[in-house]
Amino acid sequence: MGVAGWRFARMKRTLRVRAVVVGVLEELPFICPVVVAIGSLVMIGITLYKDWPQ
Repeated sequence: MGVAGWRFARMKRTLRVRAVVVGVLEELPFICPVVVAIGSLVMIGITLYKDWPQ
């Protein structure tokens, strides 16, 4: 398989993975806000830990 074949194979796999992720997010719409909230809490925790007096 040449370079073009590898690129095409990788693109097909990427598109398949993307389709699966979109399908899961459509079925479970509450996941996105939960992930954003958890990420925000982690970032706030890291900031507080760095600013905490040693």
